[in-house]
Amino acid sequence: MGGSYKQCSQCGKRALSVATRCPGCGHEFPSEPMRRTSPAANLGRFLPLVALAGLLLVGALSRAILAHTGRPAAPEESSAIAPGSREETSSVAAAPRLGATAPAPSPKVTAAAPAQEQLIARTWTKVRNRRSTKGEVEAVLLPGDTVVVDSLSRGWWRVALEGEVLGYAHETTLVTDAAAVKP
Repeated sequence: MGGSYKQCSQCGKRALSVATRCPGCGHEFPSEPMRRTSPAANLGRFLPLVALAGLLLVGALSRAILAHTGRPAAPEESSAIAPGSREETSSVAAAPRLGATAPAPSPKVTAAAPAQEQLIARTWTKVRNRRSTKGEVEAVLLPGDTVVVDSLSRGWWRVALEGEVLGYAHETTLVTDAAAVKP
């Protein structure tokens, strides 16, 4: 407790360490200089945050470079085309070499008009903006809704309703037989 009190030099009475005057005689205590810490000591506590921000920046830059060179950034984004499957064809034949300039992206074109067929939503079906469960939900089909599908890739149908493309639905949620629809 010795550190939380100070003693008056005039009357000897004890006062709190934050007091500016003695409670007994009113003698004014000399002000103590403020302790200053070095700026380097304060910056040290932010070092883990700076390191994390640097790692995130390096990850984002490497992902952008991989996307710019035409290589897939993650395994779930790549697709293998099986022989005989219905696929959208792209005008880019192969990924460019590392260091080469990437060709300007062109819109997807198909060799022939895709075969369209009607399928029925078997259950509540989320239609996403890309062929992945990580894509954002664009619409929800109710059981029994009939949609037009025109291409199947990696297990995802491209879905259109009344001539407007909604997005992509997983193949397990769409059926050809109305009897398979869950009530």
